[in-house]
Amino acid sequence: TPKKKKLQEQIDAQVARELEEQQEREDIRMNEQIARDTEVARIYAEEEIQGMTFEEIEAKFAEVWKQVEDFIHMGSKEKVERLKRKGLNLEKEQVKKQKSSEEAPETKTS
Repeated sequence: TPKKKKLQEQIDAQVARELEEQQEREDIRMNEQIARDTEVARIYAEEEIQGMTFEEIEAKFAEVWKQVEDFIHMGSKEKVERLKRKGLNLEKEQVKKQKSSEEAPETKTS
């Protein structure tokens, strides 16, 4: 069995090398695609801006800047607080529904 173990180790090492090479090729391909996409986006942005006045560009910039400023990261404290408040509101509504459903049979029997 030592020969089998040695053979298996060689096979494992070969497979690991091949997987690493494949991952490296994929990373290179992905980086090239990202570079191409970035260049295309830059070209489109330049073409869009070419025919615009300064005021139009400024308005577009202000709109995008507001979106950036309004963005709240998923892990932020505000997001957690917002979810907590929503949870409390849902619990209150459930309690109200539960109370009203408990009261409903009583009015029918009276």
